Amino acid sequence: MKKIAFILLFIVFNICSLYSEEYYKINDNSLKILKDAGIEVSEEQKESINMILKKYSRNIKNALNELNDINSKLNNEYKKSDVNINIIKELIFERKKKEADFDYLIISCDLDILELFSDIDIKKIKYYILFSKK
Repeated sequence: MKKIAFILLFIVFNICSLYSEEYYKINDNSLKILKDAGIEVSEEQKESINMILKKYSRNIKNALNELNDINSKLNNEYKKSDVNINIIKELIFERKKKEADFDYLIISCDLDILELFSDIDIKKIKYYILFSKK
């Protein structure tokens, strides 16, 4: 299941740039892995994937921005001559929570996309992952 999530994560990040405008469209290059696995994606499925991505994109973008803010705060704290260990601990803990939130969003998005495919298609994806020579 982790490998399927990884492939769908790859698809999600190939489909759209998280820092672009709110317009996301899936194209045939984004679905190359599914095509290589022998799965034909219908126009209806493409539209559903677009809607799912649109649904999650704002939350994913916000999570990434929050992570970048925390990393900036950490870098600023490290640059100080008198580093406060408690602040660093709090920032690291906060970063771990935000990373978990980000991972949850990605996995939720992947699972919503997986629901669009039949059990046979999912088996084809698993087979492709296990036996591809990449």
